[in-house]
Parts: sequence; C-alpha cells; structure tokens
Amino acid sequence: MLKIISKSAILSGLAILLVLGTVLIGGCARGTPTLPGETLIVNDYPSLKPLVDFVGEQDLSVLNLVGFKAADKAMEELGFEKGAPDILALTDAGYMAQVGDYTTEKALDGVIMTSGVSRGKGNLVNVHKAYNSPLWFAFFDKQSKDCIYLEAKSEVLRTYLDRERTDKDAALRDFMELEDEEVFARIAKENIAADRLLNNPEDWQEKMVAMVFGGNEFSIITISNLWAMGLPNDFLKAAELHDHICPGLTSGYLIAEYLKENLPSSDPRKEYTIIAIPPWCKDDALVQIFETNVGHKRLYVKHLTQEQMEQLPEYAKNVANIVIRWEKGAGSGDGMVVGFDWDKVYQGTDLPKEWLRDFSTWHWWYVRLKMDIWMMDYLDNPEALVFTIKEFEVGSPAEIDKLKSAGVNPLVELGIMPET
Repeated sequence: MLKIISKSAILSGLAILLVLGTVLIGGCARGTPTLPGETLIVNDYPSLKPLVDFVGEQDLSVLNLVGFKAADKAMEELGFEKGAPDILALTDAGYMAQVGDYTTEKALDGVIMTSGVSRGKGNLVNVHKAYNSPLWFAFFDKQSKDCIYLEAKSEVLRTYLDRERTDKDAALRDFMELEDEEVFARIAKENIAADRLLNNPEDWQEKMVAMVFGGNEFSIITISNLWAMGLPNDFLKAAELHDHICPGLTSGYLIAEYLKENLPSSDPRKEYTIIAIPPWCKDDALVQIFETNVGHKRLYVKHLTQEQMEQLPEYAKNVANIVIRWEKGAGSGDGMVVGFDWDKVYQGTDLPKEWLRDFSTWHWWYVRLKMDIWMMDYLDNPEALVFTIKEFEVGSPAEIDKLKSAGVNPLVELGIMPET
C-alpha cells in the first residue's frame, strides 16, 4: 500500500538537511575533517601531509613537528627543495639526546619527511651526543658550503610534550603557531667551506669561542666538509659514534681497511681480540666497523706512560693496535701488531705537532681540519700509512688471556719493548 508523505514532513526533512549542510560547510571552512585520513592540523598546514601520512594521524607528536620546523626553516634559508642531493642534515635527535624524560627519535621523521634526506641517500648523519645534550639540527649545502644550525628550546618542547599527553590536538596546533625564534634558542647561518676557514682562522676562531653552533662547531665543520669530498658510509657511521672527524678517527678507519686485507676475518666480533696500545680516536672506528666492543670482550685498552713510549724502539714508536685472530675450532691463532705513520702525515701537511695540544688558539682545530683533508687521499690506500710492526702466532686461548690481562704489558710479552 502506497504511503503518502505529508507536505509538512517533507519541509521538516529539508530543514534538517539544510542545517546539516550548513554545519558541514562551516566545519570544512574551520578545518574540520571531511574525508577519511584528513586531520584538522593537515587541513590548516598542508605542508605537514607527507609527515602525517608517514607517521600516522594518531601518532603525530610535537617532536615530529620540531623536526619539521627545523627542516622547513633550513629549506627557506638555504633555498633547496625536498630531496635535494647536495644537502646534508646532521642532528643528535634520536641517538641519545633527550628532552627531560622524552626521547627524541620522532624528530628524525620530521626532518626526513620534510627535507627528503635519508640514510639510504647518504645525506643524514645522526651524531652521538650525551643524553642531556640540547636537541639540535644542522643543514649543509654542498655547493655553497652554507650551513644553518638550529638548537631547540628544551623547556618549550617539554611544556608542549606535557600538554600533548592531556590535550594532543591543542598542543600540536599551538606548537605550529609558534614562531621559529620561540622554538629554537639559537638559529645561526655560516659559510663553513674548509678553504675559507683555513685561510681566515682568526675569524672562525671568534665564532668557535662564541659557540655559534652551540659548541658543535668542530663536529659540523669536519663532517660536512669531508662529506662534501665523498665519504663512504662506514666512515660516516664511525663519525656518528665519535661525534666528529679528526685525524685519529681517520687513522682508525685506515687501520680497519688494512686489517680487512692483511688479517681478514669472517666474523671479527668473535674472532678478533683487539688491544689498543695506546688508545686514541682510532678505536671508535674499529668498534663501529668490526663490532669489537668492550662489552663483547673484544677490545682492551692499555695505556703507555711517557717513559714507556720513550723506550719503544724506533720501528715501533708509532704502535697503534695488537690484533689477534682466533678462528673457532682451529686450535691456534695468529696476530699482528700494527702502527700508523704519523710522521708522514705531519710531513705531508707541514704542520708542527705542538699545534695539536694548543687549545688556547685556533691551532688545535686548524691542524686537525687540514690533516683530515690531506688524509682523505689515502682512504683507498691504507698501506701508505698503516704498517705491520710484528706478526706472531698464538697456541692457546691462555696466551691471549695473558696479553690482555691487567698488569701485563703485551708489547713486552711480544718482545717489542724491554720490561720497565
């Protein structure tokens, strides 16, 4: 039976539809979500869409947004588009740095999705700093050598992260409304071309003293300039752990390359025992490349006094490491004492050794930067600077235990130097 709808009912229905339409249109104008996956903040800030799509609408955080703001500011100041291959990003976000009780790894997503840098492209360096270091970001242009540094205000971030726990939407929106100067305690742009710094060391020394990059100047100028020259990924990873690139770290990289060729191992973590004698920056590179950590009981450190250094024979005066290879099930092992030719490095750069310890002037960073650049030519030719002092055999694990044990000088045990 056909049901007849009254005119008044039709009018009432049209009125309801009209009200709903008005609400929907007004809501859309105010940024209310209208389609699945859209959020209020993306409607108001369309440039956030790649980031929100990546992390998910429910997981978006103020930490994502500080990474976005840092990258967005860098793109504006350095004039590059997303995905530009000549841009290097450096940051301590997510490695260890914290904001109060909050870890900072989410800021990395903001940087990556906004600027287009990535590990796979080789233009993202995650620098190791202590947990209570400030959260910072730096972007370097390979062509112009301009660099912008941004250091986040920890108290501001902590405030908004606390708010995020109770009223997330308001915290995110209000954070996006902040000006850059309200988010970052320091924003500095400098040209850090190596030749510019080396030709005008006094000028850059003033900036070093003023901590124009928040105390991270040496980390940023060394990693950036050497990256521009072409650094392999494993070297970059060693630089991340060590926090900068210095001649000592480069020597470790060259020693690692030398060992790969002259004392190769299918599983260095299990087969190598490395004794650093004496220790210096080189050993961070060995740890990173071979996974021979102290915690794995594969790296031992032996310090030499000045008196002991003077008693080293001429051929061993640049001793660096003792490396023992014990293959599982083999019943025996072999080892090598290697040295590094620092004399050749100093001769090649024509700089005095005393400058290394002259921290009261620009000498300390000048000599390191110049040696860094000079040593880059040897990355594919480690034999030019690394040499074998002695090769030896070991007949049992007990012999290895003795060399690495406390109170024993392994160089004496191996007959390289006299007992003092």
